[in-house]
Amino acid sequence: MYIWQDRALFLGDRSVTDVHGHHALEISIALDDLGVHVGCPGGGEVRGGAAVMVRPDAPHRLHIPGPKVAVLYVEPHSPLGRGLQERMGDASLLEVSSASARPTFLGLFDEATGLGEAEAAISALLAPLAPEPHHPWLDWRVRRATEALAERLADPPSQTALAQELGLSASRLGHLFSAQVGVPMRRYVLWLRLRAALTEALATGSMTDAALAAGFSDAAHFSRTCRRMFGLAPTAFAPVDDVFVATA
Repeated sequence: MYIWQDRALFLGDRSVTDVHGHHALEISIALDDLGVHVGCPGGGEVRGGAAVMVRPDAPHRLHIPGPKVAVLYVEPHSPLGRGLQERMGDASLLEVSSASARPTFLGLFDEATGLGEAEAAISALLAPLAPEPHHPWLDWRVRRATEALAERLADPPSQTALAQELGLSASRLGHLFSAQVGVPMRRYVLWLRLRAALTEALATGSMTDAALAAGFSDAAHFSRTCRRMFGLAPTAFAPVDDVFVATA
């Protein structure tokens, strides 16, 4: 697992999930000729695709039958996430090519390489889609709200408290936040907690400690949230041989 501020890359083996939806743009990549099967209830299906991009928060089920797979998650309100969503247009699913990136991703399985090698694999995947986009960042008040929620995740401020800090009404902040981030503030906090808990659990192996540290009421709450957002229990991501986390 490779984790940056605006993206995460998971490398593993065969993956089959229930219908789920999470607040990240997802690109699932088959590293063999068996392909990726993705279906969105009421929103289309791709069977046997080399790589499939899924819109943030779109309910979908995933089946990657091959022994080596890669899944890239991108924060949707980041510049990269915005650019990839523009590439998708109105589609919930989009099949993309992974031919140029497949050798680099396969190389990551050979040994415990660092973030630089993973970044090279991601760049090879994204290069045919579009260069790194340069979209304007979030409204400064929304950006400050996302930063405050991440910094104070153990005891996140309420929407009303944040609005007062930013000189807005609670309703105005809520409207701006949902419009630019893509989900209401409460759901975004839950997404941040799930990210934090998974990162901690993969690094330490303790699901209960990770759940409590991220602000979940208990390990069961963490597990239910993970199943709803990823279609899998947290234990399905473990054991992970190596976890690389970018510090900035």
